[in-house]
Amino acid sequence: MRARPVLALVVTAATAACSHLPSGGLQDTIDAITLATPVTATAPVLAPAPRPAVRVGDTYVFGAASVRRVTSVSRTALTWSTTSGQALRTSRDFFTPVLEQTLPGRRIGSRIDGQPGALWPLSVGKSVTFTETRTTSPAVFNREAQVQLRWNCEVLDTRVSQVPAGDFDTFHVVCKAYRDGFPLPLQTVTWDYAPSLGHYVRRTWYEGGLQRGSQLGAALPGPLATPARLQATLERLQQMQQP
Repeated sequence: MRARPVLALVVTAATAACSHLPSGGLQDTIDAITLATPVTATAPVLAPAPRPAVRVGDTYVFGAASVRRVTSVSRTALTWSTTSGQALRTSRDFFTPVLEQTLPGRRIGSRIDGQPGALWPLSVGKSVTFTETRTTSPAVFNREAQVQLRWNCEVLDTRVSQVPAGDFDTFHVVCKAYRDGFPLPLQTVTWDYAPSLGHYVRRTWYEGGLQRGSQLGAALPGPLATPARLQATLERLQQMQQP
């Protein structure tokens, strides 16, 4: 790991949460194919990365204010709390969609079929395919909408990822979602996963024809993620953003 400790507090942590991604149209798909993420000139050499351990209390800050904390751990799933008090349930594979999520006006749930965990241990060239059945339940109307997506995820390369939390040697994982009868991906998301941290440090996706993303600002393992330390970390990250 290459770290810049002056930028943020980063300590050994656990696995990651992921989120439902916005469905894009044809232009988003074209952008996802034609826009490229910069790759460092010299790719780091990384040993295969096993699925990391997870502990209740492990906390991650994205940007300067978005906080996610692990509140429960089971053999197959994780539950997270967010800055807004929302609860999320995910699998233990950072690259799969959220299993349960409640948003303003709707609830989204996904069933994953297949073996996405076969992507572990991560190594360049490894890939996996699985199916997501996503159900959206509006809060107002008693009617559900369901869509089935086929996800293809591949460990594309290794790279040095520079984020506010520091510089990390990472595996770059690309996931694309397809629907039957349509040859182009409806969704594309990438992840830069740092084995030294046991967490992804960057996520990108395409929305409205633009590439968007989130970057890790800080990571606190459960024993250190006290309210006082988290507040101090948030204050420091916010000060860093000030001109």
